[in-house]
Amino acid sequence: MRLTAGIIAAVVLGGLPLASLHAQRGAVTPRVTVQTVEPLPGRPGRQRFRLSLLVDNMSTEPLRLRAIDFKLRLADEGIVDGRTGPLVVEALDQQTVTLEVGSEIVSSVSRLLSFVQGPENTLPYEIYGTVELDRRFREPLPFSASGEVPLVMTGER
Repeated sequence: MRLTAGIIAAVVLGGLPLASLHAQRGAVTPRVTVQTVEPLPGRPGRQRFRLSLLVDNMSTEPLRLRAIDFKLRLADEGIVDGRTGPLVVEALDQQTVTLEVGSEIVSSVSRLLSFVQGPENTLPYEIYGTVELDRRFREPLPFSASGEVPLVMTGER
């Protein structure tokens, strides 16, 4: 009986380092949502936007990101591609990332305005892509989200 208990204890205690190593390798995909979309002056055939993305780290460990690659669909009218730079989001914290992106697919701001809803000037959106962690030999983590985002109109147009 003692021998069996000793073997079980050795197996359990010997497996702890592997379990903690596996837990460190596992990463919780951050939640990425769109906070605002602002049309910017563009060139003929190319529309530009300033986007604010909210990155929510739901993990108890800081999240070091190499990049977030994404595609954003606004009101089912076209796709905007984007990529953030590196960033760190502390454990159980959020960070807003603002970046400018361009699209040849979104036809025009006036067309998007026809889809604006309610007094908040919101557009339906879908965002999907991958989060690249700042770790070696780690596959990018897929994410997706959808919702309503305010279309912010400023005097820059």
